[in-house]
Amino acid sequence: MRKKNRECNDPAFFDEVFAAADELFLAMHDGDYPYVLPLNFARLNQAIYIHCALEGHKLDCIRQNPRVAFTIIADVTIHREKSTTYFKSLCGKGLACIVEDEAEKGRALDAIAVRYAALCPQPTPPASIRRTGIVRIDIEELVGKRRQPSGAA
Repeated sequence: MRKKNRECNDPAFFDEVFAAADELFLAMHDGDYPYVLPLNFARLNQAIYIHCALEGHKLDCIRQNPRVAFTIIADVTIHREKSTTYFKSLCGKGLACIVEDEAEKGRALDAIAVRYAALCPQPTPPASIRRTGIVRIDIEELVGKRRQPSGAA
């Protein structure tokens, strides 16, 4: 990172940004160009879970190359007079895999439901688990960055 004074790699900072961010932007390999999607997510330990259909382009990309990158951002404030933006963000890399184990899929769906305060039954019913795809991203690298107004903690 060029501006080392903005780098923040404290695990508590990671937790804070993961908790505050509403979406995760996932970058996958798609031939000649990256393929990037905004997604809902939940983090459990050192893994990120996303839900999806049982088939589709996202899963095709992951099957072809499981190496992915992601970013999340929280607490964004644009300061127009100073032509700057204040934020907290994380950028990471990891290996994605399509989860087949129904117990793990259930835990992931429950975590996503809790995170977004979804009004769906919990624990997730077996029929819902079977008709929903789950991708786990095992985090291999994570870097935090923040820009805050002068005097902010």
